[in-house]
Amino acid sequence: MKNIHYDVEGDILSITFAEVKDQIHTGVELTDNIVLYFNPETEEPIKLLLLSYRRLLQASAQAPLLLDGLTNLPEPLRAKVLKVVSREPVASFLRLVEGPPEAKPASRLREILTPAALRAL
Repeated sequence: MKNIHYDVEGDILSITFAEVKDQIHTGVELTDNIVLYFNPETEEPIKLLLLSYRRLLQASAQAPLLLDGLTNLPEPLRAKVLKVVSREPVASFLRLVEGPPEAKPASRLREILTPAALRAL
């Protein structure tokens, strides 16, 4: 992991996993407030943005959040995104739970984890 930055005023948590330099990358909105950037060829995460971070923490503690941003993605891209989110290092920050396949969306964010450095805030 390269960098974790929390903007207190904007309430934005930004986690940078890798440099973008000359890498192909794409961004996917998992929800209105969570954006994942990753390399679709290598399936390696580049950056994770959590907007309204404190509100997301509270909401995820009460009930799983729908990953409604995945609903309209083509199946191959959706599968790649779920693979990236389900393994480290992204899994250190987001925990998924899969619902039944007929549920739309089937993927839900069970919990948003707080990095140790932010627990003191």
